[in-house]
Amino acid sequence: MLKREIIALARNGGAADLGVCRLDELRDGFNHELKSIAAKLNTGIAIGVSLSGPVMETIKNRPNQIYKAHYQQVNHILNDLAYRVAAHIQEYGARALPIPASQILSWQPMRAHLSHREIAYKAGLGWRGRNNLLINPKYGSQYRLVTVLTDLDLEPDDICSEDCGQCRACLKACPVGAIGNQPADFDLATCYAQVQKFARLPDMGHHICGLCLKVCDGKKSGRV
Repeated sequence: MLKREIIALARNGGAADLGVCRLDELRDGFNHELKSIAAKLNTGIAIGVSLSGPVMETIKNRPNQIYKAHYQQVNHILNDLAYRVAAHIQEYGARALPIPASQILSWQPMRAHLSHREIAYKAGLGWRGRNNLLINPKYGSQYRLVTVLTDLDLEPDDICSEDCGQCRACLKACPVGAIGNQPADFDLATCYAQVQKFARLPDMGHHICGLCLKVCDGKKSGRV
């Protein structure tokens, strides 16, 4: 019943999906700031928010101002959802730690507190795509994530069994060829170098791209 309450709370706050996983095999990838508290927490809650299709359609060959504003606003929504879910759990006397969305601790090498994508994958919200992002069955890559860690014993969800199938749209969309035929072929260094170039544009100042997201909306997919 509590899991249903948490799902309802998240959806009322703008979430598209919420999934649950166990943390046992994931803790080793957490940043050192989380090591001590994470050892006492057994459950990960992944929350997904969909991006606006019309906003994504405005992107041509580079990120623009409307996408930048939308990206930032969705991150605010995700952080608010994580806070609300964590606060609700704490009302039941359990511990809950909201992990900020898109908070990069270092760029070289690229490090965050944890991988929201991996938590979401284990929680059944999608699969690992060729573009190094989580692919949601309904929204494709146009989908952003946040995580709450807790010691609440919630029932975990099944891992998604789908994949990208025959779809190669993101390979064609990437301007620097960073995306390969398999998720393991993704070239993070090449992707990051291009994102750095976009960030240096006079009106940007933010490490975003959006080109592979635009063509991966969960509807145009050629999956089989």
